[in-house]
Amino acid sequence: MTDLERLRGEWSAWRIERAAQMTGPRSPLAFVWGAHVTEPNTVVPPAPGRWSPLDGGRGLRVTAEASDGISINGEAVDGTAELYWLALDGPTTASFADGSEGVVFSYDGTKFALQVWDARAERLQRFDHIDAFPYDARWVVPARIKEPEVSRTVAISHYRDPRPVEVPVVAEVVLTVDERYYILQATEHEDALSIPFRDETSESSSHGSGRVLRLPLTGPDAVKVGDVAFVDLNRATLLPCAFSPAWNCPLPPADNVLPLAIDAGEKWPADAAGQPLDLG
Repeated sequence: MTDLERLRGEWSAWRIERAAQMTGPRSPLAFVWGAHVTEPNTVVPPAPGRWSPLDGGRGLRVTAEASDGISINGEAVDGTAELYWLALDGPTTASFADGSEGVVFSYDGTKFALQVWDARAERLQRFDHIDAFPYDARWVVPARIKEPEVSRTVAISHYRDPRPVEVPVVAEVVLTVDERYYILQATEHEDALSIPFRDETSESSSHGSGRVLRLPLTGPDAVKVGDVAFVDLNRATLLPCAFSPAWNCPLPPADNVLPLAIDAGEKWPADAAGQPLDLG
């Protein structure tokens, strides 16, 4: 087997894995809404009830009447009940009368959000596949992963919140494409270098929010600062907000806007007719 055949086979397997991630009640297409709950008696539409932070953290308390149609552990909530972030503390899923579900989410265990998921969400019902550019070995490019020359942060805005958040830059990734160099800023997320980017296909032949490259920091394919590695841009992945506008995903910073068209990777979620969901 040639290297090209191996890479193409790995890409095909990745495409199958990505398609599988789009199914089921926790598909990114099933995410309806989410909001942090920091004050007592917060309303989080479309979820019924009023939600408050639990004393001592660990989750949320809901106040509701039986007519609100909330059940936890199969029991209707008529008064107050608790919903937790971690299963070791107690129940983690609330069922609502319309068939949707509420779960508690936290980045760090100190600030909690209510997320609403619906396996019958309109976008999930219309979804058929993730459209992608054909595999092209031209987009397997060398990259030098280097430590930033000075300690710095990069301003990251989010889909639902334009106020930038300063995030530490853990590496600079220097791509070589057609004998030209492009420097991208990488942050760290879930044991990987995360490199959100936009390019000249964004909004024309790929989703306008941009895409992301993820380079693992653990496992057999792990990279580390100081490496020179080949990066497969055919694995450029859509950001979550391409699947549902409820996602507050990080948007590519100005440093990661490329002055060329990356005709590789995922384009957008599409319906059975091949039309982007956002055009429906």
